[in-house]
Amino acid sequence: NSIQHQTETSNAGMGGTTIYTETIPEEDEKFLDDSAHGSKQTPTTWGNDSDEYDGNGNEHSNLDGDDDMEHSNRQDLPFGWEQHSKQPSHNVGLHRDYLQTNPLAVSRVLKILRYYSRVLSAMVPMAHQPGLLNALMYQMERRPISDDPSSRYNNSHNPQIPHGQIKPTHPDVAMSRIDAIATIVNLACAEENKITMVYHPGLLDAVVRAANYDPSEEAREHAAIVIMNLAYADENKVHMASQDGVLETLVKLLSDESPFTRRYASAALFTLACVFANTARMARHCDGQILEALRRVLLNDPIDEARINAAEALFNIARNNSEDTVETMGNHPRLLQSLAHAVITDYSADVRAYSARALEWLSADIHHPMRSHAILLSALSTASQWTKTTCIAQALKTQSTIAENRRPMAEHDEVLSALANLALLDGINDEEVRACAIIAIERLTTEPTTRHIMVKNEGIMTALTRATFSNNLRIDEDAVGMDDDYASTSILMKTALKNLAQEL
Repeated sequence: NSIQHQTETSNAGMGGTTIYTETIPEEDEKFLDDSAHGSKQTPTTWGNDSDEYDGNGNEHSNLDGDDDMEHSNRQDLPFGWEQHSKQPSHNVGLHRDYLQTNPLAVSRVLKILRYYSRVLSAMVPMAHQPGLLNALMYQMERRPISDDPSSRYNNSHNPQIPHGQIKPTHPDVAMSRIDAIATIVNLACAEENKITMVYHPGLLDAVVRAANYDPSEEAREHAAIVIMNLAYADENKVHMASQDGVLETLVKLLSDESPFTRRYASAALFTLACVFANTARMARHCDGQILEALRRVLLNDPIDEARINAAEALFNIARNNSEDTVETMGNHPRLLQSLAHAVITDYSADVRAYSARALEWLSADIHHPMRSHAILLSALSTASQWTKTTCIAQALKTQSTIAENRRPMAEHDEVLSALANLALLDGINDEEVRACAIIAIERLTTEPTTRHIMVKNEGIMTALTRATFSNNLRIDEDAVGMDDDYASTSILMKTALKNLAQEL
């Protein structure tokens, strides 16, 4: 015999994250308090004694056999319910007869369900068992009771609830909330369950309320995992991103105290941003709240996974962009500069790569005379200090292909210095970066209005001269996407010098 207790470890399984358990041998006593088994969950006092359900979601009579208990119109609302609906009709158990059940029994049942929910063959049957999701939602949304008259969780004002029932109940009731939402986390891992669960009446709203209002850090973490797991299904992405409550919740969770919650929330956002239909809405949401939250995580979060997810989310929004999305991102305060800062300072190679790729994609759509064009040029100049990727050099080359961009680029001292530094690289792995910079310089010299500026730039002239007399610098046309007829950097540079000859 053994008692199953949940650990705080999560791992990727099937289509999402599963909450696992550890087996602890049972001691002499039949039932032991969670604290006796080393549970890390701090006991908290929660709402009224739980109601019980049968397999069809119907409530049992109380354990004392009192079937004639007086009915009461109980107003036992879940966290934040009053902000969403005053008459919850979809959630079984919110307006019920006030039954007295054994909280320890309910706790043990939920632990069994939580354990079974991580068994692959049981996930789908459990999610489709009539009444089970409603029962889990009811347990998940039970709110704590407070003796403080000013607390929003104090029910002493309700005369229909016996005075003795507003006092704290068994500590296992607190853990029951965690077990209920953890069970939903595991069920949401199965691909067959994702669509069913996201459209189950009230389930997504219940998860959103738990994420926003539950005082338990572990419960909020599990709520973030549920949203992330459900968002992995392609069929759910557009529906979930269309829910303002989901987006607002993810923004809030990005600043949660728990690093795991922030990681799962940022993962949900980059998953939702994989769909073109979502990016414009996400970029505009509440005047750029999502962009700002991701920007702050990118710069300040100490957790690598959270920063990586934030960078990938910004990259996905930039890649799956529309004209409106590009303008929103380009004009968002300090966003482009933050991407450039991450490129040169973050110690995670993934953060640097996603940030650089985001700038590269934006460079293909932000051009003069857009308001954000000058900001983009500064960001590219800053990011060019990291030469382990071709993204920034490619972005500068792409910018130089547009005639309207050439004069602003030449008039931007930082851009010319960046191009000169990239063109002067002589490492064995720098050939592609160097080739992109040389192509960009040559294209800038084709604009007559830029020549008098470029001829006075010492770095540009040094790069041109050195490349002209180099015999071993070759450009791989396939590697850099070169569309010129030239085969070597020396020929390109001679052409550039010829273009500048009149000014010389």
